[in-house]
Amino acid sequence: MAMRLIGGCKCGLVRYQGTRLEAPMFRCHCRDCQQLTGSGHSEMVPLAIQDFTISDTSKTYEMVGKSGLSTFSGFCPNCGSQLTRNSQRMSDRIYVHASSLDDPSIYKPKKSIYSEAAQAWDEAAILKEQ
Repeated sequence: MAMRLIGGCKCGLVRYQGTRLEAPMFRCHCRDCQQLTGSGHSEMVPLAIQDFTISDTSKTYEMVGKSGLSTFSGFCPNCGSQLTRNSQRMSDRIYVHASSLDDPSIYKPKKSIYSEAAQAWDEAAILKEQ
């Protein structure tokens, strides 16, 4: 049975829901995630984009990824909470930040990606693929 996940921002202005995609949850150490989260990495949960819904109040920041294609970061315009990441390259999915889930205890990361970009002070957070 498909797992339905619900979440939102700190202030409650933006809410989302979607179906868990059968792809690994992961920790991303890329420079974009570092800058967007103000941390050494982000914690990501993949959802199927075809039935994903998010409040109209959400804002999106568009960037160009290393692939040369656009990537998008969704956030709350009121409290600034980072909520989503998606890209043209993987158009069947959207990733939500694990901490934005109503029940973040479901987050069980399987691997780190872009670990070569990890900051020295965050190397302890790099996960070996399980």
